This record gives sequence, C-alpha cells and structure tokens, in this order.
Amino acid sequence: MRGTGRSAAERPAGVIAGFGFRTGASVQSFEDALAQAAQGREVTAIATLSDKAATPAFAAFLRATGLPLYCVSQAEARRMDTVTHSPGSQAARQTGSVAEAVALAAAGRGARLLGARVISQDRSATCALAVSETSEARASETCAPDKTTPDTTIPDKKTSNAFNQGEIS
Repeated sequence: MRGTGRSAAERPAGVIAGFGFRTGASVQSFEDALAQAAQGREVTAIATLSDKAATPAFAAFLRATGLPLYCVSQAEARRMDTVTHSPGSQAARQTGSVAEAVALAAAGRGARLLGARVISQDRSATCALAVSETSEARASETCAPDKTTPDTTIPDKKTSNAFNQGEIS
C-alpha cells in the first residue's frame, strides 16, 4: 500500500469511488460494490476513512486496482451531506453514509454524487461514486492510517440493531 496520500493538487480529474466497510469485508466485497456502483464508468481514484486504509483486504483490493488512494478524516466525512441516511452509519461515524461522504470529500469542491451508495452482496462493503465539477479540491489527510482509532466504520452485526434491519453505511 502507498505510504502517503495524495495532496489536493495531485488529485486526478474524474470519478472517485468512496468505500465504507466492515472489518471482515473481503476483496470480493470491494470488487462487487465497485462493479455495482461504477456500472462501466472509469474510476480514477479510491477513497476511504483514514483509520480504515490499512485494513488487509482493503489494502489488497487497492493494490489490485492500481488506483491512487485518498484518505479522509472522520471530521471531514462528517461535514459532507449524503443522500443516504443510515442509522448504523450515523451512530458509528456521525454521517449518513461513509461511502458517500468520503467520495464527496475526496472529489473536492463542487463534487456531486453520481448516485446513492450501493451495498455489496455480502453486505460488508458500500461504494459510492462522486465527480468534481471544478479542479479546486478539498484537502484530505495523508493515507497513513491512525492505528489508535478503533475500527468501527460499520457496527458489528451482533450489536447493531440498525445492521439487522439492513441499514449500513
């Protein structure tokens, strides 16, 4: 995995795929969510929360894509207006959808979602696509994950009533 993130000035123009996911998500979870969200569109970069970037399956998925990774702080993700409003995501990360929030934050100023987030068939990963209408991007953190932050993007299914009702970020 890349040791550092990209700066706002280095952001490629194009479509950013944002991901939210459970710790147990697999490479196949990410591939499935991306395929559903992209629907043939060319994705130019991937984004997730800073404290999730080094999760082994996500790191393997990222390496397989060869795409640049943008890490977004939880504080930045909270500031994004999302289309989806998942109670589970709201409780865990204070945003309606982690995938939508990180895609928007990474795409930068003037970004818009290309649709609501999609959920992988195994319900372990979510993906949303965003595109920026301007070259002015938001600043995001480097991709050095914060090892001290608990890994809680999506609550554990045994403890989350929202998850059991099918609502995840």
